[in-house]
Amino acid sequence: MPASLLPASASRLRWMWVLVLVPFLFILGQCDIWVFELLTRGWQMVFEALGLQHFANQLQQGVSGQVTTRSLPAMLTYGLLYTGCCLLLLRLALGTGARMRMAVFIYAGVFVACILLIAVGKAAGDWAWSYRLGRRLIDFIISPLPVVILVPLLWGYQPPPKPHVQS
Repeated sequence: MPASLLPASASRLRWMWVLVLVPFLFILGQCDIWVFELLTRGWQMVFEALGLQHFANQLQQGVSGQVTTRSLPAMLTYGLLYTGCCLLLLRLALGTGARMRMAVFIYAGVFVACILLIAVGKAAGDWAWSYRLGRRLIDFIISPLPVVILVPLLWGYQPPPKPHVQS
């Protein structure tokens, strides 16, 4: 719904959340080393409490150092947190409907490409180029850059009209 059709209080609330999320994402990105340390310690405690430390170590050994040298559960948690905040920011900026579905579709497409590149690199015997490209896509998608690109790109997007079927 365009902001002009929203009640003034709803529009203010929406932009207030934007003003909260933008600095939060900036701080999260600037303090990522500290956040990763916190998440790594947290996941280590969870795995130790559940008696799964051996499983976690095996999982980590199966990940190429070209993809990440950080804890895999911590990296996935950070990625989901950052991506969720970016999608929420896009939702606030673009509204609901076709524009937001397109943004989610683009994010999902990039994540699928990352997974495929890493899987191909692993299956082909540690192809460095595949890992590097997958890592660069991960760095791209877990950054504010997609939001900066998608907001103006999708701002005017309108889905094609549904064909009118006469009975």
